[in-house]
Amino acid sequence: MVFHSHKVLKFLKNIKRLKNNSAGQVFSIDLLFALIIITIIMGMSANALEIAGNKISDYSAGMSLDRIATDAADILINTPGPQGWDKSNTTALIKPGLALDSNSSVNSTKILSYNKINQLKIHYNELMINLLPPNVNSSLTIDTISSSMGTIVVSNNTPPSNGAEVVVVNRTVLVSFRDYTVLVRIDESSAQDSCPHSNQDGSSIHEGLNYHNDTPKWVCKNFKITKKDLNTTDFYLITDPVYLNDNQARWMIDGPDNLTDIQEQFPAHPLMINNKISALMGEDDETVLWMHILYSSDSSKSFTTYVVGVPKGTPSDDIRAEYLYPQPCFFIFRLWG
Repeated sequence: MVFHSHKVLKFLKNIKRLKNNSAGQVFSIDLLFALIIITIIMGMSANALEIAGNKISDYSAGMSLDRIATDAADILINTPGPQGWDKSNTTALIKPGLALDSNSSVNSTKILSYNKINQLKIHYNELMINLLPPNVNSSLTIDTISSSMGTIVVSNNTPPSNGAEVVVVNRTVLVSFRDYTVLVRIDESSAQDSCPHSNQDGSSIHEGLNYHNDTPKWVCKNFKITKKDLNTTDFYLITDPVYLNDNQARWMIDGPDNLTDIQEQFPAHPLMINNKISALMGEDDETVLWMHILYSSDSSKSFTTYVVGVPKGTPSDDIRAEYLYPQPCFFIFRLWG
C-alpha cells in the first residue's frame, strides 16, 4: 500500500479541526475507524488483483510456449525448408525443414530426410535461432522404433535446474535413412517372372516356389541396368535377415544370352556384384539381367533378397535392409524459456 504525504497532512488537519470542536469529537473517531477499515480493504483488494494478474501472466506465458513448440515442430516435420539448405553451410535466415523434397510444400507423408536431420544436428543452435524467439531454447531426439537402429541425438541441450517449465512435443514420423534404389525384391510370395532357363520343349527349369512338396524351388526376377548406372552406382546383394537358416538357399545372376548354372551360397554380409554385372553386360550400353533365388520347401526358413543400388563408394557397413524403406520413429522436441 502506498500513502501520499500531502493527503496524510490534509487528513490530520481535518482531524485536529474536529477535535477542537467538542461536538464533533465522537464523529471524528468514528470517521477515523471507517477510513482505516476502508484502507485495509483496498489494500487487500490490490494484493488479490496483483496475485490474479501474476497467475494470468504465468498462464499466458505457458500457453505461448506450447504454441511456439507446436508451431516449430510443424515446420520441422511438415516442410522441406529452402531448396538445397542441407547441402550448404549457410545458416543465416534459413528456417530448417526436415521433410523429404517433393513437388509439394507440405509433407503429408511425414517422411523426414536423414541428410537434413544430420545437417540440423551439425548447425542446430545457429539454425534454430531462425525458428524460435529469443531466450527460448530446445533439444531434439529421434528414437527409432527398431531397437537395432538406436537413437539420433540431434541436440542434447538441457533445461536449467531451476524448475523452468519444459514443453514436450512427441510425434510419430517416418525417416528415410538412405537414398538407395531397390532394383529387385524377392521373397517366397513374389510372382515368378518368365525365367529364360527352360527345357528344349519350352517349359521352365526354374519352376515357381511350391510349399506343398519337399523340393526346393526357384523365384526369378529381371531388372535393367545401364553403363551409366555402373559408373555411378555400387550394386549389392543383401538378405533380410542377414543370417539365413535355409541351408539350401542359393542365388544366381545371369542374362538371356549369358545363362549360367553356377549356384552360390549367400554370404552373411552385403555382397557387391558390380564385377558380375559388368562381365554380363560386356560392351552393351544397357541390358536386362536376371536374379534367381533358390528356396527350400520350409516356409519357416523364408527370407527376402534385394539387389540395391547405392552411391559409389558407400561403405558396406551402411548397406542394411532397414535403410531401404522409411522407418517409423518418435520425434521428441523439448522447449523451454
